[in-house]
Amino acid sequence: MKLLWVILTVVLVALVVGLIAWLGSMPVHRENERLVVQPPAVAEKPTLHIGLVPERDIFRLRNRYQVLTGYLSKRLGRPVDVVTVNTYQAVLQDFAEHKIDAAFLGSLVAVLTVDRLGARVLVKPMDEAGVSTYRGVIFVRPDSPIQRIEDLAGRSVAMVKTTYAGDLFPLWEMHRTDINHGATPPRKVWVGTHDDVISETLSGRVEAGAVKNLRLEAFEATHPDAKIRRLATSPPVPNDTFVVRADLGEAFAAHLRDVMLAMDKDPEGAKALAGFGAVRFVPCSIEEFKPIYDMLEGLGDHWDRLGIDGPPPKRPSPAAGR
Repeated sequence: MKLLWVILTVVLVALVVGLIAWLGSMPVHRENERLVVQPPAVAEKPTLHIGLVPERDIFRLRNRYQVLTGYLSKRLGRPVDVVTVNTYQAVLQDFAEHKIDAAFLGSLVAVLTVDRLGARVLVKPMDEAGVSTYRGVIFVRPDSPIQRIEDLAGRSVAMVKTTYAGDLFPLWEMHRTDINHGATPPRKVWVGTHDDVISETLSGRVEAGAVKNLRLEAFEATHPDAKIRRLATSPPVPNDTFVVRADLGEAFAAHLRDVMLAMDKDPEGAKALAGFGAVRFVPCSIEEFKPIYDMLEGLGDHWDRLGIDGPPPKRPSPAAGR
């Protein structure tokens, strides 16, 4: 009988020790001397990845966008970061593979994402001068013997692949004037950014350049002694269009659009916009890309000279891309 009591006592002690150890392993805090078990932490919302393609110094450009993403992260209640995409062509792949959820895009790539992936066009930035569009410009140095587009035959032209200003527009002008089909077509020299186009042309390493007018005008503003002669200017298209994936979610996309459109009415948002280089975001629709569809249809079978896989984008219905 004495041995039985000893065994029961040992078992009871073991159970008490085990219960104490189990309670001690749970996250708790004392509130009014009562034991309160903490609930498990709520999982963090997924990061919204916004892509951008550098058209100038990458470090300055990232800083500009990080001001914006910091504000959006706070207002959306989820992390937002910037993903640098090396080429315009890579944007399509990153969208398709869900490596990015949204992006600020040049107009030609925006059209491609709408056509290939069903992406939605949301907004575009407007600057203090009320500008929310850009144009393509073909230009030369003032001392150049080139006086018109036809004179580009046999000449070197700096261009930027898969862009409206630096690729589609000059190709359209070469097609329109028929110099692309002659014995001495222009020699395309591909460079990385619009700023590279300006540098290569003014240095004399190439004889002409095709560039975004906003970058050309920014260069002229900071280099008043630089002389540039324009040969042709394109119709305007939306600048830095903000595009989201088709499957991002209609409700979230609408909320994101509303947050961006209301930024200028919020003092903190206005400050973020100033750091971004804009005064507000304004709505953007697929109809604003009409000049691109006009040029693509005019190129016809010569679309393949752009070097973009697949057929040319088709002009969408008015409801598409919204």
